[in-house]
Amino acid sequence: MILEAIITTENPDGTMHVSPMGPHVSDDLLQWTLKPFQTSKTFQNLYCTNRCVVHVVDDALLLARAVTGQASGSPSRFVEGAGFILLGACHWYSLSIELWDISQPRAVALCHVESTGNERPFFGWNRAKHAVVELAILSSRLGMLAPDFIQAEIERLRILIDKTAGESETEAFQLLVDCIDERSRDRVDSPKHS
Repeated sequence: MILEAIITTENPDGTMHVSPMGPHVSDDLLQWTLKPFQTSKTFQNLYCTNRCVVHVVDDALLLARAVTGQASGSPSRFVEGAGFILLGACHWYSLSIELWDISQPRAVALCHVESTGNERPFFGWNRAKHAVVELAILSSRLGMLAPDFIQAEIERLRILIDKTAGESETEAFQLLVDCIDERSRDRVDSPKHS
């Protein structure tokens, strides 16, 4: 199955990099496969260090900040031998990469769990939190999906936000909508290359 999560890696200067990722995991959470694009900062960090921390979260705003590149300043602590632990996460898995396949644009990293920890109890999800997760995924596929489809999905998901969101989910949803709007404008304004 794919687990929607947040991953932290270590930059060459020792600082934390935060990004969303959907690792493939076994039901017993012992076998993990990461599939970062080789053009990403996450891949570069993973390839250099062969380790990361995957976080399970129920905080929609933390997820939205990770998707929009605004989470690197999130409260965290560094655990020697594991990496950066996000304090807003529910629980985490420190992974060590055993094997790389870099023959395709999207690399494949087979991992094993080095250590795990719990930061706080899992609060739970509601329909608004799920709407934020779906919008976060859509925001990463702007070049692959038609703009009309994305806009229709935003409006469909907005109904769930209006009905069930708290302040955090509302802020997270708007952050993602603003990011999608900005990236869409940038796409239109960028000159086409042949």
